[in-house]
Order: sequence, then structure tokens, then C-alpha cells
Amino acid sequence: MDRTTLKKTDLRVSQIALGTADYGTKYDETVAFSQMDTFFAAGGNFIDTAHVYGSWIPGMGNVSERVIGSWMKAKKNRSRIVISTKGAHPPFEDMAKSRVHPSEIVRDMKESLSGLQTDYIDLYFLHRDNPAVPAAELLGCLEEQVEKGNIRYYGCSNWRLPRMIEAQKAAEKEGFRGFVCNQVMYSLATAEKDKLWDPTLVMMDRETYENHQQANWNVMAYMALAKGYLVKKVQGVEVTSGTASAYETEANRRLVSYLKELEQEGYAVDEVCLAYLMHQELLTIPVISFSKMPQLQAALRSCDLRLQKEIIEKLEQLRREE
Repeated sequence: MDRTTLKKTDLRVSQIALGTADYGTKYDETVAFSQMDTFFAAGGNFIDTAHVYGSWIPGMGNVSERVIGSWMKAKKNRSRIVISTKGAHPPFEDMAKSRVHPSEIVRDMKESLSGLQTDYIDLYFLHRDNPAVPAAELLGCLEEQVEKGNIRYYGCSNWRLPRMIEAQKAAEKEGFRGFVCNQVMYSLATAEKDKLWDPTLVMMDRETYENHQQANWNVMAYMALAKGYLVKKVQGVEVTSGTASAYETEANRRLVSYLKELEQEGYAVDEVCLAYLMHQELLTIPVISFSKMPQLQAALRSCDLRLQKEIIEKLEQLRREE
């Protein structure tokens, strides 16, 4: 697997990041270690987690981070791993209650450092936003953590464009390094915003894409396979009602038809979906989670898939046509 350097950083990362939301809950430590071992052996070094992962089960806390910390300690490979984690997620029992305040950010960050058994976090994200707090105040908090050596770089996740622009202007005014990455819902398939199962999720759109190109930001794409929607549709597998309601669009139906054609030519659908993101002009790292090892192997193969320009252009056309 090739490596690329994230813009505005010295972080050299693999083409895909390993998502770990279910480590320690759905997947026990043995399975999680096996996934990370396989990913690492294939050249993967970018692992994504969050302080909130696992806390949907009472008493589990930041279990995903703790599993990763145990793995890095056992393998003695912390210096060869790039860790991104996220903090200040709202409580699941009240998603409208923001925790994006300096005190909560620092609290979560300390617990993340402890769980990961590390002295520093390579890339730290604010997991949600709080428009009531000036962006400059939040950036100031993160800058202080950079100065202390707790984090190296920082970004945002599920922020809307006006707030990201506010943060960009604040960074310029205050002389802060500012956000270097946006972790956003982004895939070949597009969803209808008003049908999303979680209204706090923010999707990539054309205006945001163009802004990030101008600002020289990086992107980490979560739900990079759209919960497997396109793969299942091409295979004729039933899609759960919650997912289907968000992704049942005319654009996605056109994509399914074209992906069936590509499959006949030997292109695996999941590999095309991931390669599409990696072929973007905007540096994009898909974040991929797996329930079965063959899914991980397919993602690794996608890193070597070189899509012809005509295919990329056709995919772009189909997903944007009204």
C-alpha cells in the first residue's frame, strides 16, 4: 500500500484508514488485534478511532481507544502508527446537548491519551460543533494542546461549511495553524439529508469540496462505502429500511446500473467505490471498518486499482445528474 503525506502536515499515511468503532464491543480484542495486524502487515499505518466509540454500552467508555492502545503496546509499534481520534461528542441520550467546550475537549483528550497509552495524538478532531462557542476560542484550546505536545495536528468532523470558514478566518487572524483535515460523510453514493438516521451527520457537498481545495485541506471520508448500499444493490441483496430510505435516489439507481456494467468488465463494486474517493483531486482518505476479513482484503486491493479517466468522469456525471 502506498503512503501519502497529508497536506499542511508531516504525517505520512496509508491510502486508507482503519475504522475501529466496534473494537472492544462487537469485536473482542482477539478479532481487533487480527484486523490491525493484517492492516499493518499490508502497509497500513493510519488508524481512526474516537473517545466515544464503545460508550453506547454502559460502562464501556472509550474501549476502542483502549484496545488500540493495548495492541500498540504489545506490538511496540507506536512510532510507526498514525493515530486519529475524536472528542467532545454529545451524550447519546441527548444528542442536542453539545459538549464542544474547551473543558470537555481537554477532558476527553486526556482520557484518549490514557486509553491509547501514548504521549501524543497525531491528528485530533472535534467530533461535533457548537456554534454557540466562537471558532477562535475552540482553536485556541487546540493550539494550547499542540504547544503542550498532547496533539500534533487537529481537524473537525461534522462541521458545516459556514463554521469551517469562520475557523479558517480565525486561524489567519490569530496566527493559528488551524484545521488541516475534515472528517466528513463522503462516498460515491449520495444520501438525502432529510432522511439521515442521525441529523448531526454532515455530508460532503460541492461547495465544501471546492472550499477545501482552496484551503488546501485533507479529507477523511467516513461511511466511505455508504453502509454497503451500492455493493448490496448490485448484488441484489436486500438493504435495511433505514439505510435504503436515505440512499434510494435516482442518482444512486443510475450508479447501480453502471456499476453492474463495470462488474461485467471485471471491476469489483466495493473496490471501485473506494478507488473513486482515492482518485479525487482533493486528497481523500477513506475510513473503512470491517466485519469480515475478505472485506478488508478488498479494501486493500482498491489501493492498487487505477481507474481510467473515463470511468471517473462517468461516475461523477451519474452521481451529480438531477
